[in-house]
Amino acid sequence: MADLARFPITIAAGDCFALQLAVGNPAVSVNVLLDTGSSILAVNAGPYIRASDTAATNTRLLQSGSFQGVNFLAAVIRTQVGFAGDGQAATVTVPNANLGVVYTIRPFLFGSADGIVGLAYPALNPAITMPADTWESAYTQAQLPLGQPAGDLPPFIDQLVSAGLAADKFSFAVRRSVASVADAALNTGVFVLGGGEECADLYTGDFTSVAVTHEGYYHTNLLAVQVGGRTIPVAPTPAGDAAVSNSFIDSGCGGVMLDPALYQQIINLFNAVDPTFGPMLQARSCDQAQLNLATWPALGFVLEGTGGGRVTLTVEPKDYWQFDGSSGGTATAGLFSGGTPKPGQSILGLPLLSGHYVVFDRTGGAGNSVVRFAALKSADPAPLVA
Repeated sequence: MADLARFPITIAAGDCFALQLAVGNPAVSVNVLLDTGSSILAVNAGPYIRASDTAATNTRLLQSGSFQGVNFLAAVIRTQVGFAGDGQAATVTVPNANLGVVYTIRPFLFGSADGIVGLAYPALNPAITMPADTWESAYTQAQLPLGQPAGDLPPFIDQLVSAGLAADKFSFAVRRSVASVADAALNTGVFVLGGGEECADLYTGDFTSVAVTHEGYYHTNLLAVQVGGRTIPVAPTPAGDAAVSNSFIDSGCGGVMLDPALYQQIINLFNAVDPTFGPMLQARSCDQAQLNLATWPALGFVLEGTGGGRVTLTVEPKDYWQFDGSSGGTATAGLFSGGTPKPGQSILGLPLLSGHYVVFDRTGGAGNSVVRFAALKSADPAPLVA
């Protein structure tokens, strides 16, 4: 088994952290978003050029994907995909990775990045077998009925594990959910491939372990929300419901996107602390000079832990309010209403990861995944330099 490898990451436009992958032969560097809310590996047709890749093989497979509400079609190419370590590990390359290549360059499809690497489970990575070579045919959305389901493709992270290149574990150390326009050092972080707890320089204290209740997304069971000493229960997902769970953890979401009814309850909790707090959050942005974060309460998410227990993850005011976000001097709120895949569901995005060291541990095998949270070791940017 390969040693763990650490990679520098940077928050990109679209409020998602990204790293560099090397794609094809000769290798082309592409900047891809790290998304635990999807499983596809996809890049725009530029800077990756299929005709220049001597390692590529076309297929009849086609994938239909979306990112932050924008849909795309991608022909599945099999080629080498990898990335270099930080001097502590050798180059990590899958020789025959499933790479979805979006037919045409789609500006801002992936924010300021060139593509996306999904870090979730195979259930979110379906493909269709089309009648002919999908790259040469350049199929359209209207032609999708010509294809037949091909099942779920192994995501890139699964291919790395199957090839013995990494343990089935990865970690994030980040401190922002919205890119800072005032301090670029705050926009950087570290992605750890194949490990987590070993990187003691990145975190302090004990880990809080959250159970993954279903493996498609990183589904979780949200039990309650706490604000200012008050707690409201969260309804569980009914048995057999298409949502599967009432929440999931998603590094590809720049906010905490809440079921509308739950969002309003949380706003009411903030109003109980100070009647001006709820309207400010609902406005989504404000002059940060108006905010004294010392008077704002922490936001607690009570979730099902391993073994059926209850654990609480805390989101500090500095993490649900992001100073110098959309512009200098402007604070951006990280709590949203709606936008989730299923009714009754909430997405626990980057504000939950921000300020934490987060380990996605899948080494226990199917049905035994866990996500562990610890405090970052320091608020100083230095420890996050890979």
